[in-house]
Amino acid sequence: MRGFLTRLSVAAGLALAASALPEHVAAAEPVEVYAIMSTTGVAGFFGSSEARALAVVEKVVNAGGGIQGRPLKFVVLDDQSNPQVTVQLMNQLVAKNVPMVLGPSVPQSCFAAGPIAERSHIVEMCLNPAGRPTIGGFQFVPFPNSVDVASASLRYFHDHGLTRIALLNATDGSGQDATLSFNTALQLPEFRGITKVAEESYSPTDVSVSAQVSRIKSAGAQAIVSYNAGLPLGTVLRSLNDAGLDVPVLTTGGNMTYAQMQQYAAFLPKDMLFGGMLAWVPGDVGPGPLRDKQMAYVAALNAEGLKSEAGYAGVWDPAFLLVDALRHAGPDATSEQVRSWLSSLHGWVGTDGVFDFRSYPQRGVGIDTVLVMRWDPASKSFAGASRRGGR
Repeated sequence: MRGFLTRLSVAAGLALAASALPEHVAAAEPVEVYAIMSTTGVAGFFGSSEARALAVVEKVVNAGGGIQGRPLKFVVLDDQSNPQVTVQLMNQLVAKNVPMVLGPSVPQSCFAAGPIAERSHIVEMCLNPAGRPTIGGFQFVPFPNSVDVASASLRYFHDHGLTRIALLNATDGSGQDATLSFNTALQLPEFRGITKVAEESYSPTDVSVSAQVSRIKSAGAQAIVSYNAGLPLGTVLRSLNDAGLDVPVLTTGGNMTYAQMQQYAAFLPKDMLFGGMLAWVPGDVGPGPLRDKQMAYVAALNAEGLKSEAGYAGVWDPAFLLVDALRHAGPDATSEQVRSWLSSLHGWVGTDGVFDFRSYPQRGVGIDTVLVMRWDPASKSFAGASRRGGR
């Protein structure tokens, strides 16, 4: 009884002490991190996935103590897949003196956001390999560059005897970057055996690309590269199906969502391929810290009833890079402090690889983290189609 009364007295004392604490300590002010996502518009499939993933990241971080005891809160802003809206949102965040922003996601929006980040000294984390950061600057693109992704894809084609390829890319930023990247990679000595038999383009607002597909079919293409953002992929796949041209089609990992595969199921090619990164099909790596991070990511998604797809995986490491920057530099860190911490980061294990911003300035990773993936219609899931680097 004496022990019980002692414990009761201590508990009462603690409760009284807690009630006397200042309100701002009892309920710590959240650390807000702004994110620009394309949750509507042509890239809405992908951006919506990213936004859902951030809600999971927020829950994981706060369960682990938040940012030095303060809860994390992501504030998601929709740029409607429109770079003009991206510019407006970036300028608003600059006016608020925020030190960092996560996103945007589509190439043309990253191209628009980069100069604002450099001019205003705000850390900006582009979520697309097509980003073109300035070495030593404020824009970071935590992915291998577009030429690396193209090279890994060509290596995959070459190793499977697919030596006659066609480019059918949109005229938006994603498509233009893909055309430039694949044409650049095709000049590398190791791909001398691959011939580009056709190069076609189309507007993302076109409702058919039947004329372009007809020319590609006549050219005898064995595989097609078609980079676009979201809904335009459906236009391409329908036209290919209507023309009876069923060859492997490779597109950006930004189209690697279950919602799109379900919507396009009736006219998907037998071999639907994607260029992406290791975490986009987690668990294919050997045992070690990288696999442990991937399995923790999968467990966090499963706890929310979600399965891994590109939007979730693509935002996971960038989000945690900013979280760790704030945990090290402090919740009120300046953009200069965040930039300095990221730039010097070496050996940071994420889900997509071991990041080293000294060896890969502004990116942290290279071609060895690229993976070619495919949609498996039998299991209705994504699977690895290559080893690292496209082999």
